Formats: sequence, structure tokens, C-alpha cells
Amino acid sequence: MVFDDKTKARMGIICFVPILCFFLCFIYYLMLILPLTSGHQVPGAIISITSRNYDTLLIMLATSAIITAPVFIYCLVILARLKNMNSAQKLEWIIFLSVLAPIASALFWIFHIKNARRMEPIHPDIA
Repeated sequence: MVFDDKTKARMGIICFVPILCFFLCFIYYLMLILPLTSGHQVPGAIISITSRNYDTLLIMLATSAIITAPVFIYCLVILARLKNMNSAQKLEWIIFLSVLAPIASALFWIFHIKNARRMEPIHPDIA
């Protein structure tokens, strides 16, 4: 596979999109509960704010998960095709990608794609 600068940049954008989506969800939730930090809190205020905005939070998190799934599969296919990595390392990355997909996809790009040689040996398919 040819990893020129344009390909690396495109893959970097793809791998960082999930972490950006979940970060936006986190910022939205912080914006909801931040007014509670100033002044006297009513018991259960965080629960009531969360329940009032549950639909929006659910839609945002579901959209982030739907965006993360193809990126997860994309990273797994690239990982499976790499020849310069042994099976144990591939298994570690598969587990890491499965458990923490948004963060792991960004780290996968940083550790394996960003500094990859221009001509990286790959398997022709993943079968």
C-alpha cells in the first residue's frame, strides 16, 4: 500500500472523526450541567437536566456510535492487511480497537499510519 502524505492525511481525518464526535457530545453535556456549578444546587438537578435533554443526548451519542462503526471496520481492515506486524500485536490492537474504538482509532493512526514508510507491504486481501 502506498502511504503518501495525501493518503496519510485522509486516513488521519477518518481516524479522528469518532473522537471528535464523542468530544462534541461531552461538550454539549457539560454545557447543560455547567450552570449548576455556580450557586446552590437543588438535589437531583443533574438528573432532571439529563432527563429533560435525554432525546438530544441519545441522538447525539447514537450518531457518534454510527459514525464510529465504519471507522472501526476501516481500521480493522488496514490492521489485518499489514504484513510488518505479528499476530500477537494485531490481536492486541483488535482488542484495543474493540474496547475503545474512538480513542483507539486515533492512536492507531498515530502509531502505525503516521510514521509508516511510503511503500508498506500489505496482504492483498484479509481472507
